[in-house]
Amino acid sequence: MQLILTLFLSIVFFGCTEPSTPKQLYHSLNCKESIYSLKSAECINHEEFIETLESYKVIFIGDHHSSKKHHENVADIIYSLSKKGYRIHLANEWFTPEDNNILDKYANGSLNDEEFTKKINWKTRKYFQFDLFSPIYHAVIDTKGKLYGINLSKKQRKLISTVNTTGMNRNEKIFFNTLDVDVLVHKTFLSPFFSHCHKAKNGESNQECINRMYSVQVAWDTKMAKESAKLANDVLRTNRDKLIVFAGEMHLINNIGVNLRFARESKIPFVTLLPQRKEYSNILHGKADFVYIYKQYEEASKIEAKLIQGI
Repeated sequence: MQLILTLFLSIVFFGCTEPSTPKQLYHSLNCKESIYSLKSAECINHEEFIETLESYKVIFIGDHHSSKKHHENVADIIYSLSKKGYRIHLANEWFTPEDNNILDKYANGSLNDEEFTKKINWKTRKYFQFDLFSPIYHAVIDTKGKLYGINLSKKQRKLISTVNTTGMNRNEKIFFNTLDVDVLVHKTFLSPFFSHCHKAKNGESNQECINRMYSVQVAWDTKMAKESAKLANDVLRTNRDKLIVFAGEMHLINNIGVNLRFARESKIPFVTLLPQRKEYSNILHGKADFVYIYKQYEEASKIEAKLIQGI
């Protein structure tokens, strides 16, 4: 009888206890090497990392926009893959598909840096100096690779931000009307960055404004995913072709941004690499497949600090 009573009380009390919140799993980065694999929970060197990348046709690389050091690391990846006989197709957040003609001329050497930046209107379109990014572009050019744009134009972002469907063409309307803004894990993750409204429209509530802001972020990710999937289908013609999709870290972190939406469009396996500053020694499991650890040796302005996160 006492045993039965004990079991009964255990069921009552344990059944009424609120489940504890599961602890998040972090990796401690104590690496002498520059690469940490979250897949195998170990530090690996550059050569081991490049060997791992050979198994993937599509490589997503996150960016810290103000870090020339990280950009030099990305250039090293391009050079290393090229030495193994791979041709690199670099899809870049900074540009749109409408820029591809100019990007092609730049990649094949028809335009030098000065001519390219003038034709692409770099100074009026970008927050950062061109020489921060030039190591990556030079690596593509030196290795006979290709450059592509995958982002929305400023005009398209404004049409979406203002919900100006009358100003959209047929394809833009279809794109806008099919945006999936209900990926809960993505919305929850970005919610701290959309906690208050910027430039509310007349009669618009704070929440309506936030929802509209979030839809632009989703459109941004969706456009880059769709264009990357198209490129993967068009340019990965041989087992020596590789597509690198280069976008701000916040568009790729936790595999819930561009990479998630790419997976809806393409069955091609991919891998995600994110930059990690050396001073941050812990990283949340699932943030990426690999992190490239680097020491920050330049200061970012307040504007740059925001853009580092890809917002």
